[in-house]
Amino acid sequence: MKTNLFCLSLLIFLSVVCLVPAEQGTLTEAAHAYQTGLQALARKDDRTALAAFQRAIKLDASHAESHYQLGVLYGRQSQWKPAIQALQNAINLTPDFADAHVRLGEAYLIGMANAKDAVDSLRRALLLQPDLSRAHRLLGTAYLRLNQIDEAIHHLKRIPHDNEARYILGLAYFQAEDFIQAIPHFEAVIKRQNRHAKAHFNLGNCYLRTGKITEGRAALRTFEKLTREEEQLTTLQRLILDNPQRLQPRYQLAELHIKRTEWKPAIAELKVCLTISPDDEKASELLGYSYLQTEAYMDALEVYGNLVESYPESAVYRNSLGIAYMMRKKPRQAITQFEAAVRLNTTNPQLYRNLANAYRQIGEQVKAEQAYQRYLSLTK
Repeated sequence: MKTNLFCLSLLIFLSVVCLVPAEQGTLTEAAHAYQTGLQALARKDDRTALAAFQRAIKLDASHAESHYQLGVLYGRQSQWKPAIQALQNAINLTPDFADAHVRLGEAYLIGMANAKDAVDSLRRALLLQPDLSRAHRLLGTAYLRLNQIDEAIHHLKRIPHDNEARYILGLAYFQAEDFIQAIPHFEAVIKRQNRHAKAHFNLGNCYLRTGKITEGRAALRTFEKLTREEEQLTTLQRLILDNPQRLQPRYQLAELHIKRTEWKPAIAELKVCLTISPDDEKASELLGYSYLQTEAYMDALEVYGNLVESYPESAVYRNSLGIAYMMRKKPRQAITQFEAAVRLNTTNPQLYRNLANAYRQIGEQVKAEQAYQRYLSLTK
C-alpha cells in the first residue's frame, strides 16, 4: 500500500515538473512574438506587426503591451471598435497604463465622435501623468466639442509649443467670439507652418470681424491659394495612381512640392521619375536643384556631373556644378566649371560673379577683380 502511495505521489510530482517548463515556454514564445511585432513596427510593416501581436495575445492573454500595440494598429487602420476593445483590455490588465488611456480617449474622440467618453479616458491619463502633451491637446479638443470653452482653453494653454494645440486654442477663442484673443494664436500657427490653410481662413475671418479688412482679405486669398494647391496635389496623385509610368504628372507633382518647399516628397518623386526613365534630363535637373536647396551637396555633385557629361554645352548645368563644388570647398574644380560657363554664355552676370568668388577663394585677386568688373558692367 505504501509503495502504491509513493508511486502516485511521484507521478503527481513529475506531472507538475513537466507542466512548468511548458508554461514557461509559452510565455517565452509570447515575449518573442511581441518583440517580433516591435521589430516589424520599426520597419513600418504593420501587417506583420499586427499578426505578431495577435499571436502574442493568443499565447499569453495577460500581455498588456500587446493589447496596447494592437489598439494602436487598429486605430491607424481606422478600425475603431476593435481598437477600443484592445486598449480597454490593456487598461483592464494594467490600470495605470497612461498611454493606453490617451489612445483610448483618442479612439473615442476621433473614431467614434464620442467626446464625453473621450474626456473620461483623457482625464484618467492626466491623473496618472499630468505632463502628457497629447492628452492635454485631445482633452482640449474634446471639451471644445462639448462647448466647455473655458476647460478647453485651460488644457490647450498648457502646451503652447504644440502647433496643433495652438490652432485649436485659436478656435476656442473664435468659438467664444473673442476674436482679438484668437488672432495671435492663428498668427503663431502660420509663423511655424505657413501653409496651414485653415489657420489662414480663420485668421482672415478674425481680421474681418475686428475691422482689419485689408489683412482679412489677404489672409483669405492665401487660404484660397493653398486650397487650390491641395486640390492640385490630390488630382496629380490620382493621375499617378491611375498610370504610374506616366512622367508628366510626376514632374508637375515634384514642381508643386518644390514650389511649396516640400523637399523630401519632391526628391522622392523625382527619384521615381529617374527609375522609370534613367536618362531623363528634366527630372535630373529638378533633382539637382532640390539637392542644392537641401544642402545635399555630394548628391548634387553626382547629378550635375552626369548632366554636364551629357550636355557639355549647357552653361546652366556647369554653373550649378560649380556651385556644388564651391559648397564642398573645392574652388579649383568650381573655377573649371564657371570658366566653361562664361565661355558658353557671355551675357549672364551671375556667372561672372560666381567666377569672381571662386578666384578669391584661391587668392587669384587680379582675375577675381576682372570677373567682378565684368559682372558690374552687365548689371548696369
